[in-house]
Amino acid sequence: MPFYLGAFLAVALDWRAQARNVVLQTQTLQDLEARVVALEEENKTLGRQNEAHQASLKLAQEAKEEAEKQLDEAMELQIDFYAREVTLQVQADKLERMEGEMTTQAKVLGLLQVDHNKLQIEVSRLRVEKEALEKLVASGDATIEELEKDKKTLIHDMRGNLRGGVQRGSGPGRL
Repeated sequence: MPFYLGAFLAVALDWRAQARNVVLQTQTLQDLEARVVALEEENKTLGRQNEAHQASLKLAQEAKEEAEKQLDEAMELQIDFYAREVTLQVQADKLERMEGEMTTQAKVLGLLQVDHNKLQIEVSRLRVEKEALEKLVASGDATIEELEKDKKTLIHDMRGNLRGGVQRGSGPGRL
């Protein structure tokens, strides 16, 4: 084999290797481009998923804020409820004390009513006694008037007797 043919064959083999490398590189480049396109698509998909996740996260954050707001309102309502419950308990205690006082006052009133009834009976008895004493006084006054009349009559009679005896002549020294 001549030298030039050997050189040609070496160059041809070299070109063939280069061509094969170019084909391989082209295939690799195409594979890489396909991979880049796939990765870009995957990146777009991930971007959309990220946007969806961001929207979900924003919605979740808004829901969390709303839940916290509702929780705060519920806590305020619960505090108001407890305050009202305490107020009602205090009022119930006051009412219970007042009922106890009313019961005590009712008992005192009952005792006062009994005392009042006793006093009414005593007043009635004293009225009857007063009327009896007034009748007795009126009777005594009548008796006194009668005794006064008798006294006057007796005095008159005694004067008459004394005058009669003095006039009969006995004198003042005789009786």
